Amino acid sequence: MIVVADTTPLISLMKAARLDILEPLFDEVLIPQAVYEELTTNLDFQDEAEQIKNSSFIKSLNIENK
Repeated sequence: MIVVADTTPLISLMKAARLDILEPLFDEVLIPQAVYEELTTNLDFQDEAEQIKNSSFIKSLNIENK
């Protein structure tokens, strides 16, 4: 199963140190490029950004049809 996620649930799972529960539940977690950038560019949250960048099951994609 594939899921598309927004920023809030991913941040909540990272704060609870439970981002890992997504991988067994879903084959992939897709996030729009804007969500990826929001999660990875804030210098105050570098540890969290690394979790997203290093995740093998979270994939960003470009949205063409707005």
